[in-house]
Amino acid sequence: MIRLYSKEVGSERKQRVLNLVAAYPYLLRHHIRNNCLCETDPTTIPEASKMVLHDHSSMTIDTRYEGDAISAAVSSEPRSCYVDRRNLPWSLFQEKIVEKLATSRNRPLWVCDRLGREIISIPNGPNFTSRERLTLLSKIEKLSDAIGQCERIHQTAVPLNYARHSLRSLTLWLFTLPFALVKDLGLLTGPVTAGIAWLLFGVYQIGYSIEDPFQGTLRLSILCDAIRRDVLGAGEEPVDANDDVEQWAEKVYLEPILLDETFLDAPKLVSDLNGAWNVAELIEAK
Repeated sequence: MIRLYSKEVGSERKQRVLNLVAAYPYLLRHHIRNNCLCETDPTTIPEASKMVLHDHSSMTIDTRYEGDAISAAVSSEPRSCYVDRRNLPWSLFQEKIVEKLATSRNRPLWVCDRLGREIISIPNGPNFTSRERLTLLSKIEKLSDAIGQCERIHQTAVPLNYARHSLRSLTLWLFTLPFALVKDLGLLTGPVTAGIAWLLFGVYQIGYSIEDPFQGTLRLSILCDAIRRDVLGAGEEPVDANDDVEQWAEKVYLEPILLDETFLDAPKLVSDLNGAWNVAELIEAK
């Protein structure tokens, strides 16, 4: 919709909105997977490009092993990590904006707030009214809801007591399994028991991993890069609002008609654009 109303939105505002949308998945990934955007060796970053991120105590935490000691699971001191401004998603922002983003407690939510401010600032016009503005704001609301949904997936894990009891039960069952198989299998009891244990413990580990799919099960970096390319239109021919109308209409509407033989028997409806061409003549030429 931003590209559709690019004339009313303005080129600078359109680019800011597209950059915010492209940076949103990276910041959401960092929000639910702490330190995923931080450099492992800050000494390799030039001082002019080095930026400090403060992950406050209000960041999402893993509650799997929290138990009753809430104060021990949440640190009161912010954790600092260093990033390179030249890398994504920080390179999508201006210097003043990226400084505010670095100090934000919830960066994807900050992006949603910034998107809303950009949409509100678009002036009304004959083609852009409150209806289009509310539609765009509803899309931003969906982005905001996605943050809460990802936080619930990240924070709501299987209770620790249930996980421990399942593991103990499985271990006890596998420990007693050879006594039930030794009479029939003899020397094959050991290999068979080992194979069954490998299968069952593998299923248990898979279930343990998919409780929080953001911690390695999903390839989030690939998803983030794909969204950025789609939003910014990398590798695609940009749509220019000043393109020649006749050439655009001929490409969009006439090529499918001329390639489809069924249209040749259709009534010859004449449709002129500035008197430059008409459909009937082109069909006859075909």
